[in-house]
Amino acid sequence: MKTRITAVAAICLAAVAAPSLQAASKYDEWDKSYEVQALLGAVQFENLKFDVTDSTTPEEVDLSLLPQFGGAWSTLPKGDRFQVGLECSFLLGMQFQEVNYAYAGGGGLYVNISTSMWMFDLAGGGYANLFLDPGKKVRLYAGGGPLMVYADYQADKKFSDGTTPDEDVGESVFGIGAYLRTGIEFRVHGKGMLGMGARGTWSSVDFTEVGGRSELIGTALFVTYTAGF
Repeated sequence: MKTRITAVAAICLAAVAAPSLQAASKYDEWDKSYEVQALLGAVQFENLKFDVTDSTTPEEVDLSLLPQFGGAWSTLPKGDRFQVGLECSFLLGMQFQEVNYAYAGGGGLYVNISTSMWMFDLAGGGYANLFLDPGKKVRLYAGGGPLMVYADYQADKKFSDGTTPDEDVGESVFGIGAYLRTGIEFRVHGKGMLGMGARGTWSSVDFTEVGGRSELIGTALFVTYTAGF
């Protein structure tokens, strides 16, 4: 799945970047004090699975891949090709899955479990920006710092006999951690750049009460668009 995301992002980037680089030659140099960036992609966690059964044959729901979207804001002092500053960002991710299994000892009783995961993180830290050409048409950037995570997991269990009471299990958690991100972007018009980026995160969140784990390590890939002001 991660390979598929990377391929789609690369195709989209290549389709836009090639003609845009040629067209961007007529623009003035990029000399903006603030940047706002939109991000669209997905994060792959090492192991975000939950045990959803009470039977002797465990069933797990895998929510490790979460689509994400969000934004980032950065302030960069006016300078030449290398600039440093501060940034803050937010990302929202969600995933929904259903699991069906035969209840152990239930005499043909089946269970349907609808699960959901919502995750929001707020991050901020240092930021560096390097233009690879004198005309400031291509740039590399990197940032890193602390982050805060809020996540909500819910599992709604329904039994096929219509008489066994439904069960709802869930937990909301809050944690802290750190992030590192980097990316490349190409100038597509006077005040805009299009590209792709990657982001690594580590955070401590306690899902152990609902059959999860106590930390999250993830890698995200994004298509990005940055507007300068």
